[in-house]
Amino acid sequence: MGSISSAYRVIHLHTDGRTQKVVFSRFCSPCDIKELLCTAAGLSRNTTISLLDSSGAMVSIDPTMPNNSERCPYRVLPLPGGHLTDKEELFQNVLTQVAEQFSRAFKINELKMDVTNRLAMLEKRVELEGMKVVEIEKCRNDIKKLREEMASRNNSSFLEENKKLVPRRDVPSYPKYHLSQETVEALRQPTFDVWQWEPNEMLTCLEHMYHDLGLIRDFNINPVTLKRWLLCIHDNYRNNPFHNFRHCFCVSQMMYSMVRLCSLQEKFTQIDILILMTAAVCHDLDHPGYNNMYQINARTELAVRYNDISPLENHHCAIAFHIFSQPHANMFAHFDPDTFKQIRQGTITLILATDMARHGEILDSFKQKVDIFDFSNEDHLTCLKMVLIKCCDISNEVRPMEVAEPWVDCLLEEYFMQSDREKAEGLPVAPFMDREKVTKPTAQIGFIKFVLIPMFETVMKLFPQMEEVMVQPLRESRDRYEELKQIDDAMNEVCVCVCVCVCVYVCVCVYVCVCVCVCVYVCVCVCVYVCVCVCVCVCMWVCVCVCVCVCVCMCVCVCVCVCMCVCVCVYVCVCMWVCVCVCGCVCVCMCVCVCVCVCMWVCVCVYVCVCVCVYVGVCVCVCVCVCMCVCVCVCVYVGVCVCVCVCVCVCVCVCVCVCVCVCVCVCVMRLYPICVCVCVCVYVGVCVCVCVCVCVCG
Repeated sequence: MGSISSAYRVIHLHTDGRTQKVVFSRFCSPCDIKELLCTAAGLSRNTTISLLDSSGAMVSIDPTMPNNSERCPYRVLPLPGGHLTDKEELFQNVLTQVAEQFSRAFKINELKMDVTNRLAMLEKRVELEGMKVVEIEKCRNDIKKLREEMASRNNSSFLEENKKLVPRRDVPSYPKYHLSQETVEALRQPTFDVWQWEPNEMLTCLEHMYHDLGLIRDFNINPVTLKRWLLCIHDNYRNNPFHNFRHCFCVSQMMYSMVRLCSLQEKFTQIDILILMTAAVCHDLDHPGYNNMYQINARTELAVRYNDISPLENHHCAIAFHIFSQPHANMFAHFDPDTFKQIRQGTITLILATDMARHGEILDSFKQKVDIFDFSNEDHLTCLKMVLIKCCDISNEVRPMEVAEPWVDCLLEEYFMQSDREKAEGLPVAPFMDREKVTKPTAQIGFIKFVLIPMFETVMKLFPQMEEVMVQPLRESRDRYEELKQIDDAMNEVCVCVCVCVCVYVCVCVYVCVCVCVCVYVCVCVCVYVCVCVCVCVCMWVCVCVCVCVCVCMCVCVCVCVCMCVCVCVYVCVCMWVCVCVCGCVCVCMCVCVCVCVCMWVCVCVYVCVCVCVYVGVCVCVCVCVCMCVCVCVCVYVGVCVCVCVCVCVCVCVCVCVCVCVCVCVCVMRLYPICVCVCVCVYVGVCVCVCVCVCVCG
């Protein structure tokens, strides 16, 4: 809406008792506007008119006439004698057509638009220059107030050591550190220890790099604006384990040391040096701590915004130039548009080159150019700058071990955080980020051998001085991690041997325990069996003895009863003989015989019943004893069978476990001798266990 309202003008006319709105371009000529007003008032286009406002004052008919409202419309007043004759009107039409043809032929409208755009650009530059003037004026006022304050304190020309100025809104808040000559020299070396410095000190070091490379002087950059820009950079780095402001400083310092070491200022222009340093400072701005693969798999806002194409690197570029869009932090504000465009394109190209997904593509392109490298070829220089910032971005292993190794821990911590989150969200996990699979030596050996050393050796073809300072430390770092890996492998082998020995020992112990348990169980079963048999025999002997005793007692009782009966019968007979002498002997004898027969028959019946009872009792006892013996035998047999089955199952389980251990050792650790020993031990143990089981069954 702003662009439309600035390109068109709107006025209101009072015609025939109504208000009519007229819209025209501010690029129209006065003649075109007059014809438009005549048409709106219902007059001939060639009528001479005057334009009056609500107070009756005449208004100039041109594109700059003031706007009015519906309440205060203009009036079109035709002037007498203003009408043209037919010939004059025809001539006027011809002139108009000729003017239109000329306008088309010489592209007058396009020229007008071009001139308008250039005017707008000049206005913007004037505005930026005006802001710069305002900024300078603010600095002057601050200096003036500071001088007045210093003069008012007991006419002292310096501040007391224990008092500091309260930071003003437009003055950076971090203090100015004076770097010693030793620090300045160390800052130029790749061995610089970045862990000894606080954020404010790192900001001062970055400021020194820009001054030392002559960038502030050559491009007339305002030092205060540089300070503000560096503060914004610091505030826009997150507190990640690895991708933080210290990493930014580390990469920038390595770029600074490479500029010094390789004398890049003799090969590149100062604009190229400015692009290299600025890209190094801004290359990881607002990094969230999760790489591009996570952004794409999780379909984050960044991945959607940049269509899965280097989302983080595009985001770093956007944040960098968003900071530059702030007037107080734009150290390129006074650059001409072409120079700023060159810096912007170069910075974006270098930051996008830090995407490791493009590593192979960029390195292959550089390898094709390195043997025929031409420092006057812009494509060759751009490719070299891309490789240089990649070298600086992953150059931690170039530094001494005590400086480089903490960076590995920080990187692994950030990787593990990402892999844990990917597991929680059900996303694919890269093997080199999984805390259960990766170790420090395995992570670094492949990275150094196949990424760092090939890239640095390729750059070394252009700058041989890098070999001693950068390439050789990389080789030493690779050798150190390989030694660590060998130590870890040896420790793993020892641990595996110990585990195998423990497994074999446990297996043997299990075998022995099982055999002992089987023997004890068999002994107990035999003892129980013998005891039961003895008990059964004793019981049967007791039963027989009891039965014999009962039979004897019954016989004695029967005999006594018979004797008593005979005696009674004799006594009765004698009595009857004495009392009845008359009766004949035959009758008495018959009576006696009958009595004797009856008594005998009763005794025989009693004896038979007693014998039957004794026989039945003995049979029941024998049956019970036989059943008990059979049950005991069955229980013993079942127990032995169960014990044998348990032994076999235990042996099978132990064999399976040991076989799994053997397979792991063979497939993972390549420990063939140990595996053979384990197999032999397992075979012997199984044979012993089988023999024991066979003996028990026998």
